[in-house]
Amino acid sequence: MALAIDVTDTGDTPRALPKAVEMGKGPAIKLQDSGMIVDPRVKEWMIKRAREAQIPYQLEILRSGTTDAQAIQISRDGIPTGSLSVPCRYIHSPSEMVDMADVENSVRLLVELVKKSIVISDE
Repeated sequence: MALAIDVTDTGDTPRALPKAVEMGKGPAIKLQDSGMIVDPRVKEWMIKRAREAQIPYQLEILRSGTTDAQAIQISRDGIPTGSLSVPCRYIHSPSEMVDMADVENSVRLLVELVKKSIVISDE
């Protein structure tokens, strides 16, 4: 099992493409991007841990671009892979912007994900 950590674009500025992810609403748990579809077992595990820890989260679909998760997912016979993203405005520019609460909640969620045994199942 693998988990990629990255930033993701937001859709909460006047000229942004419509997108459900916004700054200030928590880390984004990726569902899909242009290079991969997240393993549903990994997605459910991430959502479950966020809910148990009462950490706000958003669900992300990225229309263009991908993360290292895509390369990991197709390695060997395939690896169950997910991605945790920090919402970021003006991505890949000198004026990138994040909400510190989103960063802190991303770290909190990552800690929750790894502090217990990792169990993903088909149930």
